[in-house]
Amino acid sequence: MPVWNVAAAQYGVRPGDLRANIAHHLDFIRHAAAERIDLLIFPERSLTGYDPGQVDSHALPFTDALLNPLEQAAVEHQMTLIVGMTLSGENGPSPGSVGFLPDGTRVACPRPPSTNSAILQDHYTPLVGHNNRCIAMGLSVASDEETWPRCAATQGADLYATSKYVDEISFQYDEMHLQRWAHKYNIPVLFANHAFSCGPYRTAGRSACWDSRGVLVVRADQGELLAIGRRDEKGWHGEVIPLR
Repeated sequence: MPVWNVAAAQYGVRPGDLRANIAHHLDFIRHAAAERIDLLIFPERSLTGYDPGQVDSHALPFTDALLNPLEQAAVEHQMTLIVGMTLSGENGPSPGSVGFLPDGTRVACPRPPSTNSAILQDHYTPLVGHNNRCIAMGLSVASDEETWPRCAATQGADLYATSKYVDEISFQYDEMHLQRWAHKYNIPVLFANHAFSCGPYRTAGRSACWDSRGVLVVRADQGELLAIGRRDEKGWHGEVIPLR
């Protein structure tokens, strides 16, 4: 079984400061590179901030030149990056994600206008791929929305990467569903949560990874850190690396 190192960046957003967030993403990426990470995912809206009232003002097209440093970092470190941001498009701003691949390409994943299963039944979860591994992107997607992990498994994804802002109140509910999808669809799940709280709700942190049997590989605690899952010939094992 090929060695594969994946990580969730439990990241603290600098609200409304895109340039500062890009620089902070690069700091996380450098730490991940030192750990030989192949895939690094950030929380939802990690680039643009979580404040729902500021969605429109922070929206960018995924091709914007401001994001070039992230593209360059993916190439330099031969690392697949999935970042959360508010995307601008023909249908207006939408929370979603952008995948930066080691070959210099980008893939955008805007969230559909509704999570209703009837609307999503023909939707296929966007994939990013490198070295014969496909990652399904599901940032800003409700943890209990089954369509996304089901489509990921149907498409043959090797891992389902997901994130939404999860607070202390809802954490057990969200964790239950993410573990369930890993087991039900026989697909590893990597979850990134915010390190800093936003508004009246306290982030739960606890970014995590489950293997394809639904067994917990790693779960972080609080603060800015990397929750790492490593797969080798013996299976999955995990570790938590605080950001220094």
